[in-house]
Amino acid sequence: MTKPILRTIPVLILSLLVSCKSAEEKRAAKEAKRAEQEAEAKRRMHENVPPDSPLRKVELGMTESQVTDILGPQTSTDSHVTGKAYNPFNYGGRDTMRIVYHWKGVGRVEFSAGSWGQRNGAILCIHDPNELGGAAAK
Repeated sequence: MTKPILRTIPVLILSLLVSCKSAEEKRAAKEAKRAEQEAEAKRRMHENVPPDSPLRKVELGMTESQVTDILGPQTSTDSHVTGKAYNPFNYGGRDTMRIVYHWKGVGRVEFSAGSWGQRNGAILCIHDPNELGGAAAK
């Protein structure tokens, strides 16, 4: 009876040792995941913007004032709440609101904002030469 139990103890200890990662490995994996997510966000930011558009100068995370320095004053501003505002597990309150700047004939830039006054910067550029200058103008 004790022999099967004695045989399983080394197997359990070995499996615990193999499955445990060091803190350094966990940190490296977390940084790699964050870098991958940032690269994906940068790719998505300009996916429909042609190379000759002034929207190409806008970079991920730029503030509203940095974007208006590049593109000039916006024609109009709009905002809306995201679904994350209603998520009870969004403890950081990030990306609960989007602020949209419209430029007539150019397109729009979306900025992410949080529920505690956070400003997360530009996250999306949408090229639209038929842009009328905002939701009220449509």
